This record gives sequence, structure tokens and C-alpha cells, in this order.
Amino acid sequence: MSEDSRNWFIGERSEALAGLLLTSRKDLRVRREEQRDDGSDFLVALDHDEGVSTKLFVVQVKGTLSTDKQQWAENVKPLYTAGNHFLPACVFVINVRSNDAVYAWLAEPQVNGSAAKLHYFDRPDFHHLDESAVDDIVQRVRGWYEAMPRAFVSQSP
Repeated sequence: MSEDSRNWFIGERSEALAGLLLTSRKDLRVRREEQRDDGSDFLVALDHDEGVSTKLFVVQVKGTLSTDKQQWAENVKPLYTAGNHFLPACVFVINVRSNDAVYAWLAEPQVNGSAAKLHYFDRPDFHHLDESAVDDIVQRVRGWYEAMPRAFVSQSP
């Protein structure tokens, strides 16, 4: 297999497996960002039954043949530029040989009282990726959007 066809296979297969995980949920609409090269492979909308959703998060997908987590960290290192994302964003790393997958936040949604913020990382903290992890990701993003209006309302004395 040539290098180009191998790279194509890794990219296509990893995005297909990531898409499968995301589209298994009925409350998500997943749009593949084929024309973009800025770290956005999927733009995921929550609650698509409500019409046009403004509750979005970004997923970058990296495929690999390696089982070496140090190599995974090196491959995703360029994505960890603080402030590069203005929406919740994570990276999915998928081993296309074994279908094993992990994820790490690039811009993690956090809620502290009435404050909704994005926490940026300078390196990945990988977690196992499966349907349960996708549920957790969606729950965290949903909570962040629910807290967002409170963050913009000033408190009266």
C-alpha cells in the first residue's frame, strides 16, 4: 500500500468511526467539515429537533496505526494552541487497526456557579472514548450552554 493510500485509509476510517459514535445519538446533528483545514473535522449540533441549533461543539479526528500514547500526544500537539477555539472542542484519536479510541479536550466547557467558561489545555489528557464518553461530552457541552445565559446577566444588588 502506498503512503498516500495508507494516509487516505487512516483518515477516512478514523472519521467514519468517529462519525459512527456521534451519529448513534438521536439528539445530535453531525456535519463533516470537509473543506476546512483548521482543526475542525466535525461540527456537532445539540438538540437538532428544535430547528436550527446554536449549541455547537467541534471535534477534530486523528487516525493512527500506533498504540503508543506518546506518539498520539505528539500528533495532536499542534492543536493545543490556547484560544484557538471559541466553542467547546475535543480531539478524538482512533487506532484504525483495533478500533480503540480516546479523546481529549482542547477547549473544555466548565461551569462554576453562574460562570460558564472554556478551559484550554497545553497538552492532551486522554480518556477512553465509547458511547458512554460521548454521553459525558454531550452532557458537559449541554450544561455549559444552559449556564451561558446566566453568565451574561448582571446581578442586581
